[in-house]
Amino acid sequence: MKLRLRAFSCACLVAAIGCSAGGESNYGGGGGSAGSDASTQEETSPPIDSFVPFETAPPSEGGGCTDVVDVVFALDVSSSMDFVLIKLGAEIDKVVTAATALAPEPHFGLITFADNWAIDTTGPLEGGKVHTEGSTLKAAFQYNKDTYTANNRNPGDGPTGPDTQNPICEENSLDSLHAAATEFPWRATATRVVIVVTDDTFLEKPDNYGDRDGDGKWDKTDFPKEGNYPAEFTLAETVTALKDKKVRVFSFTRLKPPAMPKLYCSTGRRLPDAAMPWGWSQPYNGAPPIPDATAGKNFDIELVKSGKLSLSDTINEVVLESYCNPPIY
Repeated sequence: MKLRLRAFSCACLVAAIGCSAGGESNYGGGGGSAGSDASTQEETSPPIDSFVPFETAPPSEGGGCTDVVDVVFALDVSSSMDFVLIKLGAEIDKVVTAATALAPEPHFGLITFADNWAIDTTGPLEGGKVHTEGSTLKAAFQYNKDTYTANNRNPGDGPTGPDTQNPICEENSLDSLHAAATEFPWRATATRVVIVVTDDTFLEKPDNYGDRDGDGKWDKTDFPKEGNYPAEFTLAETVTALKDKKVRVFSFTRLKPPAMPKLYCSTGRRLPDAAMPWGWSQPYNGAPPIPDATAGKNFDIELVKSGKLSLSDTINEVVLESYCNPPIY
């Protein structure tokens, strides 16, 4: 049954993506951040195999699929991540077109993070939390790049918040995913997908992204400046929130540390360099990676950066594979 559904979906998408089986502020909310990221060391990654469909529940019998499509982007906007915003800005129209081929009027959301997070409210629906066109998403990506990434500023602090306020390398993807699950207005009949893009791991509560030396304070003003950016949730709490909403998480992250970590992130770390893949492609303190726990998949961000893996084509493929296939947890 899964193969028949996939064949039908590909027929709908052939014009959009070729059916490849391979591979101020207008922001609201904000979790409480740190770590100055330097330029990323370029690293050669081996090609990966074609996309392998993940395990899904069989589609319901009787009648065609009536799901709509809801996709939320959770994007790291720290100083090492401008290339993602550039690529998505250039390719987002393809993603919107492909989702529309599956079901009319797809909804998209955007949550950005460094050491805290903000949900974008520049869309036309649901108080701005929902985008329906590539043009408004493209504008939101550019705004984040210019306002937060370029200034190493935390999005939850708003456009006039302090810059260079990012005293450790880990970024707050975990609370951002919790926000995606609980703050975005998911539709009742939606296939629900979160796309998270980051190049590091995360912390859990009661840790603090603004405490660079782990002394329980955040009052140092020399570079990199400290600030009070507490982690709000644990991994278990976030995964539970995602599962409660029947959300699949697909991540683009590092599979291993770069050859020279200090060229990637010049500040300190709470966790060792080897922890960069934790929670994405490797367990986090014994817990399964978030994509595995939510019936999703992880991809190598270095392949995206080098141009060996298309960000938009991969997003289109995972949305296609998710469509009308309820996740099995």
